Amino acid sequence: MSSLNDAFWLENEENINAAIHTLGSTGMPINITKICEQLTSCIVESYDNATSLFGKTRPNWEHIAMAINDKRLGLSHYAPQAPGNVGSGGSELSSLTTTSSDSSSSTTKQLKLSPDDKEKVKHMFNNLNESKMWKLSTGTIVEKKMKEFALNCTYEHPVHSMILDLSDINWKKYLTDEEIDEIENFKMKQLVELPPNVNEYIKSLQKSTDAISLKRQLTQELECPASDWIRNTLLEYLKLFKYNHLPLTDQSEGDVLRRVWIFLDTVFDDSKISCRGGEKSSKSSSATRNNERAIAGEEKMERKLIGRKVDLLFKRQHLEYGCSECGRYEDQTKELYDGSFKMVKVLKDMLYNLHKTAPNSVREFILVGFLMFVLVNLPVENKFSLVLCDSPMGYVTRINRIDPLFLPEEPDDINIKLLPILKTVYQARLTMEQTNELVRKYVPEVKVTSKNSRFISPCFNTGKRKRSHDTSTKE
Repeated sequence: MSSLNDAFWLENEENINAAIHTLGSTGMPINITKICEQLTSCIVESYDNATSLFGKTRPNWEHIAMAINDKRLGLSHYAPQAPGNVGSGGSELSSLTTTSSDSSSSTTKQLKLSPDDKEKVKHMFNNLNESKMWKLSTGTIVEKKMKEFALNCTYEHPVHSMILDLSDINWKKYLTDEEIDEIENFKMKQLVELPPNVNEYIKSLQKSTDAISLKRQLTQELECPASDWIRNTLLEYLKLFKYNHLPLTDQSEGDVLRRVWIFLDTVFDDSKISCRGGEKSSKSSSATRNNERAIAGEEKMERKLIGRKVDLLFKRQHLEYGCSECGRYEDQTKELYDGSFKMVKVLKDMLYNLHKTAPNSVREFILVGFLMFVLVNLPVENKFSLVLCDSPMGYVTRINRIDPLFLPEEPDDINIKLLPILKTVYQARLTMEQTNELVRKYVPEVKVTSKNSRFISPCFNTGKRKRSHDTSTKE
């Protein structure tokens, strides 16, 4: 088992997490046999062609399984150590030590840039057409500031994928407050408004003074699907408090997603947009990660890479319009990574995929991301926020965020705290449907096109695979 070295655990962390979550979400037993079945391809790829497959010793799989599961739930971080004998089983597999969830995980997931990576980044920016860049009223060219920041980075950052997240305080070093405001407000996208009758229904519910008066207003079924979805969700939340599922205590991430955030799934019950859960791999992400994959020639064909996995995917047919991440955490590290690195790259991949399908409408597209995090330290905090992704100008993918909202902590607060969240979620659904309609209305032209004609580039990824990030629009 010596071939399962540190590199194996680092390279396959997402695959291990996904295997456990997939088993749990489908109701299958989480044991090492099932996990190994899920990870067969990863284990085969990592084999060193030297280690005996039938040694006298065996690893302490129970310890490893418990460690991986705890890490998946955000309870602790396990790092492989030097090989040695562990326990009475005489395992030669690396022992696992527990450390707190801290910034070390970000250095694992946000990989350090190699000299080759930095050259690729430099090449990408040098091949942009300056006449098509985003020039601000101050004379600043956004892409040039992005290049400056990108080349100063030691670790991979969304800027290497031409993503400008205005909530990232790093940008204050490169842009003035006035420039940040101009970028944020330029052709700012808004969520689609609710129908007037739904707005009126929400206002009537907000007049309730407590849980008892609210419940009296929820006795009758409604013909309007949106209003009835709101009604049913409020009734479900009253039950969650009644049966002590709320406030949250020791529930796992899966429990929270399945019971507390269920309305993110049910809101699409009567929509042509589908919600798919269980740590789904984004096809858009997979497509961009395999963008430069080629048949065997001087080197063997590289195996297909899976896309980044998210807790929920929102799609219609083969195209994706949004995603969601849910988590428990003891500090801010997981929220920062999932919300400011992982999710924004997945949304950018979706935007790139839609741009290939309907290039003339890309400036009107809005991609949506939901972030739901439970701070497990006392007092428990249940935070909901929304991420909007678009490309208003130049080569830039812009990320805007709404201010966070918080779940109610007692039944009497449901009408005050939950209704604004439900309103935002339904607006997000309408926004995804609007983007889907823009894509469906596009009539493709049958012609030979060059990849260089696209001004939305695929996401940058560190690693061995050679990728040409030439997003030039020069013809």
